[in-house]
Amino acid sequence: MCLLEIEKNGYAMICKIDLDSGTKHRLRSLGLARNTRICVKQYGCCKSTVQIKIDKSFIALRKEEARQIEVVAA
Repeated sequence: MCLLEIEKNGYAMICKIDLDSGTKHRLRSLGLARNTRICVKQYGCCKSTVQIKIDKSFIALRKEEARQIEVVAA
């Protein structure tokens, strides 16, 4: 399932990030990588953005980016 399918305050484990190498590198530098456990904190209007928590950091992703991140519920 994609990141957008996780409910608010739900936890997930990242399985695959299917983005271009530049975006993937940027996200990796922020702590978002395979086998990372995340928590979905907020969704923007119509799920146009998603705010996730990794350890103690918060990251906001665009809908297009979140759609390309495969996760499993954790």
